Amino acid sequence: MLVLSTEELDRLEAACRTIPLSEHDHVADDLMEELFETVLDYQNRAATVDAALTHFRSEHADVRSFDDLEEILADLPDDEDLAQTLWGNHHHRRARELRGLVTYLRERDVTDLAALHAWAAGSSQEDFVGRIKGLGPAVYRSLVMRLGVDTIKPDVHVLRFVSAAVGRRVTQDEAVTALEQVARKLGVSARTLDGSVWAFQANRKGDST
Repeated sequence: MLVLSTEELDRLEAACRTIPLSEHDHVADDLMEELFETVLDYQNRAATVDAALTHFRSEHADVRSFDDLEEILADLPDDEDLAQTLWGNHHHRRARELRGLVTYLRERDVTDLAALHAWAAGSSQEDFVGRIKGLGPAVYRSLVMRLGVDTIKPDVHVLRFVSAAVGRRVTQDEAVTALEQVARKLGVSARTLDGSVWAFQANRKGDST
């Protein structure tokens, strides 16, 4: 599917050829951290996410399974208390989104890391977006990318890069489809191109979320 014009796609390819490319090497190996990153990572500083995960590891080493997590969610119905307990912060909205994510996955019998990998490989954005309040297309694609799906995450950095390259504001779907096409032309994975674009934009002076 071509959503950009041929000329726009050529300009985007040319822009992608000017940035350093680095391999995407994330390997999902911890269920709790994948779930937490899903709700904590978007529009948040890396240091904030790292601090939350560090707090969880130090305070809740016994929480390893999906059932363990559900038990904590049941014991702490207040989202502020849940955020403080799990992550040592006040991100109550993220805690509410975690509840929604856990419910969504339980309904699909996705309760361990292997099942999460299988779900990601066979899932669709349409089945995810709109099911959990606050979690949209960029969050969905970030999650499945961490689980090995080769796609693009249409966050603010990616959208700015594509829009600047083609000379107009693009939609999330346009950015995803176009960068996947460019990745094939460059002979790299979409995940590699996504991470490279993100790093390039994040490191530009004055470009921040």
